[in-house]
Amino acid sequence: MGQSSSRNADIFITRFSSYIDLSKEDCLVIEEFTKHTSVFDEKQDIIIENEANSYTYFLQSGWAIRYKIVPDGGRQIISYLVPGDVFGFSESLFDLADVSVQALTPVIVHPIPAEGIATICEEHQNLSLAFTWAQAREQAIMTEQIVRLGRKNAYERLGHILLELLHRLQLVDQAGVNSYYMPLTQETLADTLGLSIVHVNRTLRKIREDGLIEIDNKTRCLRILDQEALMEATGYDPGFLDQKGEPSTGVLEAITGS
Repeated sequence: MGQSSSRNADIFITRFSSYIDLSKEDCLVIEEFTKHTSVFDEKQDIIIENEANSYTYFLQSGWAIRYKIVPDGGRQIISYLVPGDVFGFSESLFDLADVSVQALTPVIVHPIPAEGIATICEEHQNLSLAFTWAQAREQAIMTEQIVRLGRKNAYERLGHILLELLHRLQLVDQAGVNSYYMPLTQETLADTLGLSIVHVNRTLRKIREDGLIEIDNKTRCLRILDQEALMEATGYDPGFLDQKGEPSTGVLEAITGS
């Protein structure tokens, strides 16, 4: 893949370090489990709804979507997965996965059998805490998606998720101060935000006309020109991504069993 195992580990060390301080031993464990890689092509399913999944995946590069197909054949995208994210753990707890995960772009992942995650968590307290924090942040992201769909208009939905993606990518050094590569089509955004493609197109144009964003269609780079104004216009609060700190003693004991 053109990457050493230590370089593979960097993005996950950065991600987990945003939750908890990692020891040198913790970093060596991450280096070890990121040695094996799997590649998925664009539009290839990694996890398939109603099929068994026995792996947790660490997303090294590329973007993926977590989605469900509804009875009329339409697609509801539940969340985006970006480099540094971990997915598949909750799906491995059930006999059959309750959602599908598909590569939005070509992706590289590190698959770890469910029992391997259990062993890592049992033997390495910090990593157990980091995985727990990762799941908690994923839950917070899901909550924001519910609020977006249920209580925000089209302008607010679209601007809100563009800000969320900027801040998520910044946490793993995958974005600039106000810009990032965004491989999302208007159809993808429509399936995420519960809007028609026409409505997404109209709303993107309005946000651009307001001087809040610009998009380079050639490079697929999104630049947010006035973050404060867009945050105010969409009711965006980045607190759900920025939480960090040691859990209470009771929570620590519950997670680690010690």
